[in-house]
Amino acid sequence: MTTQHIQIAIKATPEAVWTALTDGAITPAYYVGFEANFDLTPGAAYSYTAGGGDMITGVVTAVEPASTLTTTFNGHWDPAVADLPESTVTFTLGAPAMPLPGITVLSCRHEGLDDSPAAAALESGWVTILSGLKTLLETGRPMVDVA
Repeated sequence: MTTQHIQIAIKATPEAVWTALTDGAITPAYYVGFEANFDLTPGAAYSYTAGGGDMITGVVTAVEPASTLTTTFNGHWDPAVADLPESTVTFTLGAPAMPLPGITVLSCRHEGLDDSPAAAALESGWVTILSGLKTLLETGRPMVDVA
């Protein structure tokens, strides 16, 4: 099994980054059109939907508001992704290593992936999604139009 780890610095508060990660009214603007549906209670089911269908499903396993969100991950948008074993995604928000007021470091750790091409492709998806989140929070506009 393998782990993907992506970090990005965002000029925004941890609270703003947290809201962007968990608010379904915001996620379609950066998460390839997917709308988040979260009950932020450990053990609760969550999903990302688009076009009336589930794109990602799982269970919330840990929550520390404006700090950490861990979920299981099951992708459904492509048959090769749907065939992957359930994995775990953890988002962690924190301060940068050097003092940079107003900057939040967002870390995405995707664990339990196999060594397949479908799993490897998820990393470029995370880079695009997190870059889109950064762009949205820093400019107020989506990185790309997903309409």
